[in-house]
Amino acid sequence: MKGQVSTELLIIVGIVLLIFIPLITLVYLKANEANAQIAAYQAELSVSRIASLANSVGSLGTDTSVTTDVFIPPNTIEMKTENTGTGAELYLTIEGPQGPTTPIVQIIRYPVKNPGVIADSTNAGGWTRIRITSDFENNVAQIRIERV
Repeated sequence: MKGQVSTELLIIVGIVLLIFIPLITLVYLKANEANAQIAAYQAELSVSRIASLANSVGSLGTDTSVTTDVFIPPNTIEMKTENTGTGAELYLTIEGPQGPTTPIVQIIRYPVKNPGVIADSTNAGGWTRIRITSDFENNVAQIRIERV
């Protein structure tokens, strides 16, 4: 009689484990996917905020300056600016589950005075203070974006 109870208990525990192990694995995979999606949203918000403020500072005129705090996601490879035509572009490349993803890009209507890397993987995963300043040189408004 005791052997039968032990066998039944062992079978019930086995069935419960057979159900819960795949469920736990599925929850773990979905949590990682959700974290990657949150990081992508944070990256998009950071780039959009900096580009919007840069366009506002350029529109407000000479010697205008704004300092803001933006969150750099932990999977950031680099955030950089490049001059293109009469304006500039702000790029943020993040590391995805399959490797580097397509950069998130926002357009800045004014040329950037000091194009280059603003943030990289060494200062990712936290809040960064960014100063955006408007200068007027050679009859052209230029934006300076720098980490403070």
